Amino acid sequence: MDTLMRAAALAFGEIAAARRIGSAARRMAAAAWCAILTTAFATASAGCGIVALWVFVLPKVGPVGAPLIAAAALLLLCLALLAAIRIILRRRPAPFPAAAVPDAAIPALLIAEASRLLDENKGAALLAALLAGATAGSIHRK
Repeated sequence: MDTLMRAAALAFGEIAAARRIGSAARRMAAAAWCAILTTAFATASAGCGIVALWVFVLPKVGPVGAPLIAAAALLLLCLALLAAIRIILRRRPAPFPAAAVPDAAIPALLIAEASRLLDENKGAALLAALLAGATAGSIHRK
């Protein structure tokens, strides 16, 4: 009975973790979109800054010196970004924690989770099975 209760507790823990993973995935997708927009805005801002530098130094250094100074500013920005990338990539990722589920309980948990998902998504599972059957049946037919 103790084993059954422990397996049930592990199954409930996995179900709760799956729900948390879904909400975490939505948050990560929103954060990724924000990062993409931030990158676009930062690129536009850097371009405006370079143009402003170009216009500012054009009367002082002429039509040849202004692009060279703007190119030097962009080169310094690229070098700073490359240094940041190097620092980021040098860090070692944290090791993953050991699995909290014993190896013997994993197949039972997988079967329980699969049956739960099938119960919740019967229509999608039947449609997927229908499409897989139609695809498999049409492979040999010409």
